[in-house]
Amino acid sequence: MKIGVVRHYKVADNTTNYWMSSKEFSQWVDHYNQASIEGNTTVAASNWDCCYSSDMDRAVKTAEQLFNGEAVITSLLREIDINPLFQTNVKLHRSMWLLLGRLGWMFNHFSQENRRATTIRANAVIDVIEQSNANQNVLIVTHGAFMIVLRKVLVQRGYRGDSFYKPKNGKIYIYEKDVDSHGSN
Repeated sequence: MKIGVVRHYKVADNTTNYWMSSKEFSQWVDHYNQASIEGNTTVAASNWDCCYSSDMDRAVKTAEQLFNGEAVITSLLREIDINPLFQTNVKLHRSMWLLLGRLGWMFNHFSQENRRATTIRANAVIDVIEQSNANQNVLIVTHGAFMIVLRKVLVQRGYRGDSFYKPKNGKIYIYEKDVDSHGSN
């Protein structure tokens, strides 16, 4: 079985004010989640039998450009939610808010999505894909932080493939696993 995992195309974010209060950071996250994508990026051509995409607009639009056919849209592939770690009028740089939010997620801070819930989502989507598409080439369109969790789940399940620290927009990372004729591992 071959799975290609791709981070959505680059988001058209024209933010010029990078110093934000917690409220302004939340507004920026909402804006980012609604923003369109910048044109397509060159990706390696391949034949995909099916495609699964996050239900977030930037992923759906990327899937439409990468896959000839109708993608399966699912909330299981959504990006890990990110919120301000605390409420303040003090302005921090956007990258500091992002870092604090991801650290909060890593340490299960109440302000962030629960880390265990993220792993459960990743396992659930791979369960669906494996049960429905054994021995097929499956394309997954998702998001950067979620890809890190998804990759870990794939490796734990015996897939081998590309490594990354921070996935690039529009680049397909390939994972493969041998499946015998009975569909088992």
